[in-house]
Amino acid sequence: MVKPVFSIGPSKEAKMIREEVFCAEQGYVHEFDELDPTSVSLVLFLEDTPIATGRLTKIDPATYQLGRICVRKPYRGKKVGSYLVEFLCAKAKELGAIRVIAHSQLDKQAFYRKLGFYDFGEGAIDYDEGVPHLYLARDLPSKWRKGR
Repeated sequence: MVKPVFSIGPSKEAKMIREEVFCAEQGYVHEFDELDPTSVSLVLFLEDTPIATGRLTKIDPATYQLGRICVRKPYRGKKVGSYLVEFLCAKAKELGAIRVIAHSQLDKQAFYRKLGFYDFGEGAIDYDEGVPHLYLARDLPSKWRKGR
């Protein structure tokens, strides 16, 4: 069973996974930034093994941004990334968000679209350490709204 563990700022497990995936596998140099200390970090554990991580950063009272979403190689293709995003969206909603945005690597946008994300902003591609990214968003409707 997958267990979510939240913290403010990245835990040692979150740092380890991000270094493994983003630095060692993908070649990022500037993985950690000024948003980390105040962001909500999530690590998913399978028994005692940390398998995935991501973070939530508050943009405004109604909007949070998903970031640093990554799954360790042995656990990819098993819906772990989907669980990670769903846990983060549920946490954002709990914190008062009505929308989450994601700064997705271009080759990962199909993953986000399957989870209900759509183009956000003007659809412009920008680059993070030379890797093309696109902003996507997902609404977090309240079950109390009419028609929901």
